[in-house]
Amino acid sequence: MKSRGLFIFLILVTVLRGAWVAMHGVAPQEAYFWLCSTRLAPAFFDGPPGTAFLVALCGSIDAPPLLVARLLWPALAFLAAVFVWGLARDLFDEKTAGWALVGINVLPVFNWNAVVIGPEMPALVLVIAGTWCVRRAWAGKGDLWALAGMFFAAAMLFRYESALVPVGLIVATLASSRHRARIDLAGCLWMILAGVLTLWMPVLWNAGLEWIPMAGGTLRTAWEFRWLGFPSGFGEGGVTIAAGVVVLIGSIWLFRDARIHERSRFLLAAGGLSVGAWIYLALRGLDPAGVALMGSVPVLIFLANRASKSQRRGFVALGVCLVLGVLSLFGVVRSAADREAWRPLAEKFRAAARDVPAGEGDGFFIAEDPETAAMLGWILHPSNRGGTPPVFVPESPGLPNQFGLWPSYADFVESSVVADEYYTEQRGVNPFIGRHALYIGSDLPQTISGAFEQTEPLQSVSLPDGRTFTIYLCLNYQTLPL
Repeated sequence: MKSRGLFIFLILVTVLRGAWVAMHGVAPQEAYFWLCSTRLAPAFFDGPPGTAFLVALCGSIDAPPLLVARLLWPALAFLAAVFVWGLARDLFDEKTAGWALVGINVLPVFNWNAVVIGPEMPALVLVIAGTWCVRRAWAGKGDLWALAGMFFAAAMLFRYESALVPVGLIVATLASSRHRARIDLAGCLWMILAGVLTLWMPVLWNAGLEWIPMAGGTLRTAWEFRWLGFPSGFGEGGVTIAAGVVVLIGSIWLFRDARIHERSRFLLAAGGLSVGAWIYLALRGLDPAGVALMGSVPVLIFLANRASKSQRRGFVALGVCLVLGVLSLFGVVRSAADREAWRPLAEKFRAAARDVPAGEGDGFFIAEDPETAAMLGWILHPSNRGGTPPVFVPESPGLPNQFGLWPSYADFVESSVVADEYYTEQRGVNPFIGRHALYIGSDLPQTISGAFEQTEPLQSVSLPDGRTFTIYLCLNYQTLPL
């Protein structure tokens, strides 16, 4: 494959992705990161702070909200594809690099993350850059361990799972007498230290919050697997089952070949732990998106090299690429329909707000989950900056999501006024008491019906994906009884 033609293809695909992003609305995940970018912290309940800081940096540019950040992600996908091409060429040859570049651009999980703001694409760019540095160090082309450590540490600011790649590479290096002899010890130690310092940030942040449970489950639930749900679990997170099966078969082939060839051992070291984590999360029924891309790239490069060895394999690879490309296109089209469905829902929600009767203060909004709250907040109040979220989630005695760390309608604020004539030691008041609200959700939870004097359904709204929301009028908030 000629490099010039490949890069023309890549530029064309990138331009199409950028045009698609500009033409379609914001996704719920993007609205959530917009909220996080206006409420920056050293860590968040569901991940590192890198994505929120990157969105905030893009937001400082004088342009429509989120537009610069959303256009950045196709550019990051372009950079990731170039790095995959360069790593494959360093490992094998230009023909392999061409197949790898085409392959990465037809993977559904790659295409999904190329057009939606999220931590996967920035983490992938940095992980591939770090892996490329280690490969060149293995080949004796420079002491790049310290630079690799910086890339991997930066990747951990987007996905904690990025640590799996340097761990695999360090273990493989120390296990090989040939590569152990030429290792840059200072650079390798710096790589480890940079990763530890990066992961120390969320530990300090969590300690300041008195050790909130950021990851659910216990040692017992860690081994509760959903065996029957494995195929569908392996295809979650934008991966699709077909692409997951290709990666799984490729991983088995790579493992067998790694016993013979040094380059395959390097790819196995770079992606083996990520693929293992992918399978584990699929067995647990959890979203494997965080490790899917990192596990796919080394396997993809290996398969690209095998496809370049014969014409017959090339035809098979071309057929697989066409199938995955169609699946990617189908996923992007479905995503567009899902995004556009939120605006009519928000407009009906806005219209229902006009029917809220006057109360002791302004009315407020509540949605059943963070996705719905973030999306409605973005559409209704795109200029909201920090402080109280524009749309709340129902109050909870636990801490189920990031909204529990932000100001809520259930919070009491300090006041010198005695709030209760019997409990005079109470020096806090809730400014939302007596106010009315609109709640939107699939049903009415007890945390809403028990906190308002009266609730009544106003109307139901259906989304194209089959979900049905009901808008409820909630009168006279009084907080939940103890």
